Amino acid sequence: MFPRRRFLAASPVAVMLLLVTATAGVSAPNPQDKQTRSAEQEKFFENEVRPLLVQHCVECHGPDDQSGELRLDRHDHFKRGGGSGPVVVPGDVNASRLIRAIGYQDNDLQMPPDSKLPEEAIRVLSEWVRRGAYWPEEVTETPPTVKLSPQEHIEAQRQSHWSYQPISPADPPTIAELATRVGQEQSDAFGGDGMTTIDRFVLARLADGGLAPNPRADRRTLIHRAYHTLLGLPPTYEQVEAFVADDQPDAFARLVDRLLDNPHYGERWARHWLDIARYGDTKGYLAGNMETRYPYAFTYRDYVIDAFNSDKPFDQFVIEQLAADHLDLADDARSALAAMGFLTVGRRFMNRQHDIIDDQIDVVTRGFLGMSVACARCHDHKYDAIPTADYYSLYGVFASSEEPSELPLLGEPQSSPEYEAFLKAKAEKQQEVDRWVEERRQEIENELRSRVADYLVYIAKSLPQYSKEKVQPQGKRGALRLPATRRWQQYLVNANASPHPVWELLRKLAALPPDEFAAKSATIFDQAATAAEVTEGKEAAKAIPQRLLDSLREAQPTSLPEAAQVFGNVLETVDAQWLEARKTDESLERLPDADDETLRQVLWSANAPTTLDMGQAIAHLDQAERGRYNQLLNGVNGVSVTHPGAPGRGMVMVDKPKPVEPVIFRRGVPGNRGDRVPRRFLQVLSHVDGGRPFQQGSGRLELAQAIADPENPLTARVIVNRVWQHQFGEGLVRTPSDFGIRGELPTHPELLDHLAAGLIADGWSIKRLQRRIMLSATWQQSSDTRPAAIETDPENRLLWHMPRRRMEFEPLRDRLLSVAGRLDKSVGGRSVMIHQDATRRALYAYIDREDLPGLLASFDLPSPDASQAKRAKTTVPQQALYLMNSGFVIEQAKALAARSEAAPDSPPAGGSDDASNHSVAERIKRLYRLALARDPDPAELNVAIEFVRPESAATLDPWVQLAQVLLLSNEFAFVD
Repeated sequence: MFPRRRFLAASPVAVMLLLVTATAGVSAPNPQDKQTRSAEQEKFFENEVRPLLVQHCVECHGPDDQSGELRLDRHDHFKRGGGSGPVVVPGDVNASRLIRAIGYQDNDLQMPPDSKLPEEAIRVLSEWVRRGAYWPEEVTETPPTVKLSPQEHIEAQRQSHWSYQPISPADPPTIAELATRVGQEQSDAFGGDGMTTIDRFVLARLADGGLAPNPRADRRTLIHRAYHTLLGLPPTYEQVEAFVADDQPDAFARLVDRLLDNPHYGERWARHWLDIARYGDTKGYLAGNMETRYPYAFTYRDYVIDAFNSDKPFDQFVIEQLAADHLDLADDARSALAAMGFLTVGRRFMNRQHDIIDDQIDVVTRGFLGMSVACARCHDHKYDAIPTADYYSLYGVFASSEEPSELPLLGEPQSSPEYEAFLKAKAEKQQEVDRWVEERRQEIENELRSRVADYLVYIAKSLPQYSKEKVQPQGKRGALRLPATRRWQQYLVNANASPHPVWELLRKLAALPPDEFAAKSATIFDQAATAAEVTEGKEAAKAIPQRLLDSLREAQPTSLPEAAQVFGNVLETVDAQWLEARKTDESLERLPDADDETLRQVLWSANAPTTLDMGQAIAHLDQAERGRYNQLLNGVNGVSVTHPGAPGRGMVMVDKPKPVEPVIFRRGVPGNRGDRVPRRFLQVLSHVDGGRPFQQGSGRLELAQAIADPENPLTARVIVNRVWQHQFGEGLVRTPSDFGIRGELPTHPELLDHLAAGLIADGWSIKRLQRRIMLSATWQQSSDTRPAAIETDPENRLLWHMPRRRMEFEPLRDRLLSVAGRLDKSVGGRSVMIHQDATRRALYAYIDREDLPGLLASFDLPSPDASQAKRAKTTVPQQALYLMNSGFVIEQAKALAARSEAAPDSPPAGGSDDASNHSVAERIKRLYRLALARDPDPAELNVAIEFVRPESAATLDPWVQLAQVLLLSNEFAFVD
């Protein structure tokens, strides 16, 4: 008897099945994970923590001053602590005196003493301590024997560091040489006379290490490996059987060509690039209910898919992502504008422009050059030849660029019912916004006119002769609107903008010294009254109304603020009269009294600070109003985000009318301006473009051309290494975004240069590179391991076998849907909520930076907040629990079980038991063929027949249970 449970832990048959298949949540520890985590920790320290220490702490705790015997500029000093010992307990925020001090938690220890750090800075330092207070290793301080100038240091690294050297492809060892070194038999097994150049480099390196390569994998393994590598989808049983039966010598080459031509190839390799490009569908947190969704982020993803499918030359791929707006694109090529999403789909850092530019510098230099230029934001790079001047040269390039208010269409929209519906829906939402803004405009105008006194008094108090400190924008009736205060200040200072005698009188009063105001103001009032009598009946509109003069004489102000209060009171009274009169007679056009009408016109004139157009009204919104306005705008944006008829637009940047001439920000502080620097390429690579300053606008096109230049030794090496990484699990350089001093050396430097030179010679074709790698005997090795080889080379640096790899989340989920027959294979389009059981490929997952679904995080999807070259490889309970318990996986198991129900073949002659067993066996075969693209072996078949034979009622169909066991197997989730 076999209990019918959802999971089979208690069933002997299930135990046997699980022994055969195992669970998908288990994998061997990867030696590279620690290195990956260290790289992430170092980036967090250099980009987030060190700038805070330099800006706020080093002045008092650095080489020149060690207050409290504490230095925070170097790791050894930090670890030693101050006079009272270490200031940090790694991993324990509450026990760390540094965090207590900057949080002002103790009255006797508050740092910095002058003012508390911003909350964001406290959060960053607390997170750093919580993560273990990682501080990168540093070279011990020793007096240098020879001190190099910055230029000498750059030149020294240019001449000595491997990655800055020109690409110099060496000839591979000859086949005859290899046969002599490894023996003819091993040489023949690895390809013999047909051995590729890749194999010759690899075999020579293996011989140096005293190792032999693995034999070729069987055909079933190769087709599964090829499908996973190029498409991220599984082959069908029929495709596997056809390939196995194809005995032509070029069968695998033809398979590779078919897969490279498959439209799903672009999807698979786009996902790898999107990790580099830190793709996300939202901007991250923004205050005040501001819209955080990117309506057109998907157009960048579609561009990348199409670029890989069309085998766009990689140098063109680089240039379009940085400067497509500078290219002379024909109308049918405007889709290339979407490429610039590479610069603009990143996090927005609360719209802090300096941080946005820092992110752009980081993604460009790490992504294309494998260099951590962003580490030079506050100081010269600790290790690489990247001075702070280079960082701000690139800063000037991106600071000279901006995103246009209206993004360009990627093509002319075609008239269709969907497009017309989109226009109508968007217009309706925009009308809601316009109506609300008009209502607020009128209300704000009324408010400004009713509070003229508060604004005029504030302006008077703000004058330097009346206040040496900053005056708070506060009136008797509450807070003032800051844009209104600025308009009033500009209006009153500019006599041409405010020529009316009322304001001339106020300016004369403002010119009086405070200690002489009481005595001299009366004279000014008398002079104004005399002038008013002279002009009475002639130019009343240009005279000072008697009502105002009488009020000033009666009040006898002793200071400008007191006089401003009188001005405001009189104007507010006249405005109240006008509003009351209009209630009685809406057709009224002017006040009956000429003096009152003159004062009313002062407030209601078109250029007065109390009269607003729509744009000014929006600028005057307070925080609560701004939140509501942003909510309404979100509705307009939401139509572009979600409506199927919305045309795509490119998330471009364009040059500002006048380029920014950058200066160095000392210690990374914008207000601490240093030397001016030109916009130009990195000095260590100045031989690429001659080191000339950029002359064309912002310089983005010249920067892109320098990066894509064949003479640039980094670009081709970096992309070849990335392709190799995704083919083999590790790159020839195992720090794929760090080719600097602290990055790893290449395991096969000659091979790397050979492939880089070949890429350039092949017109920067990524597909040709893929084909060259996959047709090598190195790639086609089996994944079997040998104890002796493991002992010699445990990390497979010499490439003696193809590593067995666990599928990333995206191909694993896609495979679940594919075998269930539910995968939507349409290519391109908007993002979907895959954690809500959408059936599109996981590539199209909606990536919300504020709320990344826990499902994606559990399966190691990288953070979209920064460029990521390698994913973490974790094995955590959440992964296995999801695959065992989630409704999504169980639904796929049900669909898979249902697919296995097909019309049975003719039953064999014999009794009903034989017929029944035959039907069950055939269905089990179909189940295996659908799930694993193979037939079960006899032992598996017998165990499965015994398990699914109906003997009692079950809470879950045994066929569904069997299907789920197959979906949880290692064979399903791993690729050999």
